[in-house]
Amino acid sequence: MKILSLCLLFLPSIPLLAQQHDSLSTTGNEQMITARNEGPKPRFGAGLEYLSDNVYAGRKDAARIPYLSATLGYYHKSGLYAEGAVSMLMNNSTRVDAGIFTAGYMFSQGNFDGEISASKFFYNTLSDNVRSEVKGDAHASLAYDFNGIITAAADGYMNFGAKNDYLTKLALEHSFDLFNDHLNITPTVAANAGTQHYYDNYYNNRRLSPVVNVSKKKKQRQPPAVTADMSNASNFTILDDELSLPISYTIHKRLSFSFEPTYAIPLHPAVLTLTTLATKESTVKVEPLHNQFYWSFGITYEW
Repeated sequence: MKILSLCLLFLPSIPLLAQQHDSLSTTGNEQMITARNEGPKPRFGAGLEYLSDNVYAGRKDAARIPYLSATLGYYHKSGLYAEGAVSMLMNNSTRVDAGIFTAGYMFSQGNFDGEISASKFFYNTLSDNVRSEVKGDAHASLAYDFNGIITAAADGYMNFGAKNDYLTKLALEHSFDLFNDHLNITPTVAANAGTQHYYDNYYNNRRLSPVVNVSKKKKQRQPPAVTADMSNASNFTILDDELSLPISYTIHKRLSFSFEPTYAIPLHPAVLTLTTLATKESTVKVEPLHNQFYWSFGITYEW
């Protein structure tokens, strides 16, 4: 898999609008509704998606975080679009856990497709989403279709937080259209790379800060008893390889059903220096990494 990562990250570079998202979407995965500058009329789109677990660049919280997300978007014929989404946590702590607002522009020219966008993220103070310390991002992407044989895509992200992060995703995919183009299957291989200040902040402000009951109906986070220092957070490194199989079925060009299984292989574990505040004693811990399988199922409607 390291060979796969190197091949994807150092293949002849496709120039990106700004040098090099998930993924929110609020969940850390790609947006449910994809804006397209097709057709003569502006349109609206609404969607509902279930995500089995929140995984971002191969990283996740210790507990499973399933989401049910609702999205509403407006897409102008010029390529301009705006989307909003809200994600409900679907476990024993059912609550609105995350939200996002995105505005962007998409274009198509010959074999090229591209997009630029900016997003604002909103997270519940109790959220354990690994990207919950990110306030928003700027995103640019470019894809080139090699005459229907294979499509190469590059995405670049700047995550805004206490310290900004820079991430890239490079992917190769091939689409199969069946049943008069109603069914689309797109096997995809991808690699994510970037810095991890967002992950360092997540450890200190979320994972190591326990949630306690302060009343029958109210919970809040306590200050951590242990702090973490991620020594390699500033390093730009390959974070994971991903194998996915997006499948979609469209009825009358308006109603679409989608299913996407993904297998993520995380690479290069974080090295954490954990310091107990009471005693000032420190230990060094290498983050345990485990391959992750997760999936999403969604329904979208455009009018």
